[in-house]
This record gives sequence, C-alpha cells and structure tokens, in this order.
Amino acid sequence: MAKKIILFLSGMKEDAPAVQYCCPDGGFVTGRQTNEAPVKYLLGKHAGISEILCILTPDAERSAWSAFKNSISETNRDVQCTGIPFRQEEDFQTEILPQILSKAKEGDEILLETTGGLRSALMYLLLISRALSYAGIQTVEVVYGNLGKRSIEDISHLIPLFDFIGGMQELSSFGNVRTLREYYRTHPRSPEIDGLLDAADRLWEAITLCKADRIPLRIEQFNQALETAEECADPLMRALLPAFRKKFGKKLSVPGLIKWCVQSDMLQQALTVYKERIPAYLMTDRPDILRVPPQTPDPEMRRDYVSVEEARFYEHFLKMSRNMNKAYRGYRDGDGTACWGDYTVATLEQLETLLPHSYFSTEYPIDQLRVIVMDYLYIRALRNMINHANDQETASQQQLMDYLNDQGYKRLHEVRAEDIRRTLLRALDHLQPMSRKARVK
Repeated sequence: MAKKIILFLSGMKEDAPAVQYCCPDGGFVTGRQTNEAPVKYLLGKHAGISEILCILTPDAERSAWSAFKNSISETNRDVQCTGIPFRQEEDFQTEILPQILSKAKEGDEILLETTGGLRSALMYLLLISRALSYAGIQTVEVVYGNLGKRSIEDISHLIPLFDFIGGMQELSSFGNVRTLREYYRTHPRSPEIDGLLDAADRLWEAITLCKADRIPLRIEQFNQALETAEECADPLMRALLPAFRKKFGKKLSVPGLIKWCVQSDMLQQALTVYKERIPAYLMTDRPDILRVPPQTPDPEMRRDYVSVEEARFYEHFLKMSRNMNKAYRGYRDGDGTACWGDYTVATLEQLETLLPHSYFSTEYPIDQLRVIVMDYLYIRALRNMINHANDQETASQQQLMDYLNDQGYKRLHEVRAEDIRRTLLRALDHLQPMSRKARVK
C-alpha cells in the first residue's frame, strides 16, 4: 500500500515572499509557492508518502516546477515528485485522468492538495477522487492553503458528502441504500434516518425478489418513514428529500412503484408488480375504474400464491363470458371446446353487454376500460414470457394474442426491452384518473 499526494501546481513569481501558515494541529509551515506549505504539512502529518503527482500547466512547469521539487527534496528526500503535463487544449478525461489512474492501485491512499491550479482545478481533483474511489483507492485527506487567513484548512469532510449525494441517487434510482448506510456509519444519524433506510431496504428487497404480496405493506411503511424523515436532524437529508419525492409523487403507490422500476430498468420486477398488484389497485384504490360491492364472495378457484383480488380479476372479470354462459345457458366447462383465451376475448368483445349483469361496475367509458384490461392481459403475457424464458405463444394464448395483435400490441417474439418499457408506461398513463365529465361521456 502506498500513499500519494495529488495536486495542480501553481505558477510562481520570482520575488514571491515566504508565507507562514498555521496548521490544523497547531504547528506552522512556511512556503513561497502556493502548494508548498500545504504539501509540507501533509508530509509532516502522514508517514510513508512515496510520491507527489503534480499536474503541470505550461506556466507552472516553466516558473514553479524546479523550485517546488527542490523545496520538497529539502523536506523529505525519499519522496518522488512526478510531473504530468496538462495543456489547455487537452481533454482532461481522456488524456490526464488515465495517467493518474495508472499510477495508483487498489489499497493505496490518496491525499489531495487543492490550493493550486486553474479555477477548474478543484473540479478536476474531485473527478480524480471519485474515479480513484471507484477503483478501490481511498482519499484520506484533503487540504487547502488559505492565504488570506494564513492557515492550512482540512476540508476532508467534503469528500464523504459526494458519497451521500451518490447514495441519495442510488436510493432515488434503484431503491438501494448500501452507500447511504456506509456514509452514516461514520456520520451522526437519527432514528428517523434509520427508519427510512430500513423501510427502503425492505421495499427494495420485496421488489428485487418479486415478493409482490409484501409490497402493499412495504409501500405503507416506506411512506410513513419518508414522512417522518422530513423532520430528521440532518439538514442535507431534509433538503434533498423533496427532490427524491418527485420520482413518484407525494406518496408512493403501486403505479408509482411500477414507474420507478421502469425508470430503473427493473423491467421484470415492473411486470411482476403490475401483473400481481394492479388487480387489487383497481378494485381497492380505484373504484372509479372497477368497483366490487362489499361482501362479494371470494373466487372458488384460488391458489395460495395468488391474491384474492388477482384471482377475482382473473376468474370472475376476465372470464366473465364463461361465467355468464354457466349461469344462463348451462354451459359446462371442461369439454375441451374453449380455453381461457377464448373466454377473455369474448369478455372483451361483449364487455358492454356483460358488465351490467355482473357484480362489477365502472364509471369509465367501456372503451377505456377495455384498453385497461387489454394492457393487463398483454403485460401478464409479457411477464410469463420473461419468467419462463420462452417467447412462443401457447395454444391457450393464441386467440387472445391474435386479438391483442389486431389492437396494436406486438407479438411476443417481436418484443424488445424498449417495447416493454413503453408498454408499461403507456399502461400507467391509461390508469391516470379521468375527470368525471370524461368518465360519463
């Protein structure tokens, strides 16, 4: 493991006076060139520094490079000064950053001296720090020589803030709290923040493992934790939470969670949540779309891993034509003359006629309700296709997929990831509340 200092070297006037700086530990260091005193402080504080990587503009190389090397050699002869020329017309990202990365390896420790260089130097140094961190190379201290105050300032506390902001981005984009937990391991945190991280972690786990039955409770816990965290003691967390909320609205809902998954490229999870939770959302949270009277009997045929709402939507609503046949025409199921795809197509075609004779009701125009149902059926087929790694339509799907294809939905074997993304987002748009005037048209 090696320790190295990285800096942008400033130019120096020939008649520059020596300036004495007060150090954070109470001692004093002196230097003529801008970077000299802060580097001497780091050399005195950290044993084992082997190299100083100096990024050199033409002016710094001409006016300060030789004097800086001589001064460092007088302070510590074992430290090597390595110059990395940087011309203004060069691309820092492609020309300079790779050189610096090549001079450090995983496990090394970096110290940043941020006083010198161009106005953009600090941003470049932060870029270096983030790139090195990704490569497993830690920035252990950052200092700045304040000429006005004649003091060396330790600004290392700024580096972890980038981890915090990156952690908030991870939470916002993927629901992952690993980076935030790492940040709060070394920073004060309140019970409100612990509660938010725990709730987000449980929700992320339910999404990632496709445990859709746990999602309603996890959403409720997450919303409560998020509301509580708005009163936490961390001012930066409080400041960033409103931006975080914009990802899914004031409160997270099932459609908001699906949209979140789509935006995070978790398409399999988005399809699973839609297939397994949208029926309950329609019949519990959106009676304007599909109302079910209280005390409606549970479906007779329901597997343990299927919710009551999904079973009711699948067995009673999607197969409404079969149920009507059985009730009014003595239709006997199981004779091999029809499959669920046939029943579903019949329901879609006859929805306006069948709905008044069922216990379901809606405030939506039938055409709009039919679109919502088609979205669900298509997304259900997409989810089954992905989970079973098979894009071939089964015999029971054939008539339904023929029907959906006629309505503008792609065949399963033609679907790409972007098609799934668009399908899900369009389906969520179709669930947006309509005005009462639009509903009764």
